[in-house]
Amino acid sequence: MGDTGVLKHARTGGFTLLELMISLSITALILVVVFGSFRVGVRAWEKGEAEVEARQRERIVMELIKRQLSSAVLREDTGNEELPYTFAMAGDDASLSFISHVPLVAFHGYGMVFVRYAALPDDRGSGERLSFFEENIVLLEGDFDSEGLSGDDYFELLSGFYSIRFEYMKRPDEETVEGQWQDMWDPEDDEGYPQAVKLTLKREEASLPLTMIARLEPELN
Repeated sequence: MGDTGVLKHARTGGFTLLELMISLSITALILVVVFGSFRVGVRAWEKGEAEVEARQRERIVMELIKRQLSSAVLREDTGNEELPYTFAMAGDDASLSFISHVPLVAFHGYGMVFVRYAALPDDRGSGERLSFFEENIVLLEGDFDSEGLSGDDYFELLSGFYSIRFEYMKRPDEETVEGQWQDMWDPEDDEGYPQAVKLTLKREEASLPLTMIARLEPELN
């Protein structure tokens, strides 16, 4: 009688195969939920880090462009046709060309540089990318055709934008008290240089724009 009681107690104190399978299933389900939540959290963190880095890069690029524009050079027309470049600022809503004392390319460490910023089609999507070309005109040898640039000549600065636009503020005159923004600056029609240049970037059509405005007081040469 005593042995039977011991065996009965042993059977009731252990786990059956069904109970063990149910416990393992519940544990596996819990692990799936936990690791799924962890993976979602990691992805959200990585996305947040990528967005922070993208915003930081945008701010740095905008500050560099503003600095380069603020150091633009304007040459008065002397009729010297031997110069292989022009100091006149020119641009439209998708591109901007000028001469600056501040280079962005490391090996253009001294002298003046010809700069062109352009909104080009983004090869990785349907949007636009902000690119730039720079040439040190002090080290320049031979003719330089600034109009013959292709997409391969540009460095990419920022990408993945819905739209990239340049605007130019015309200086006030006798008829206008305040400057007026316009989407083109043609040195043949617009006298001198703009009072300011505005660059507007939009990630999406309905998103808030990222805007940079650089006031210009170019050095006369």
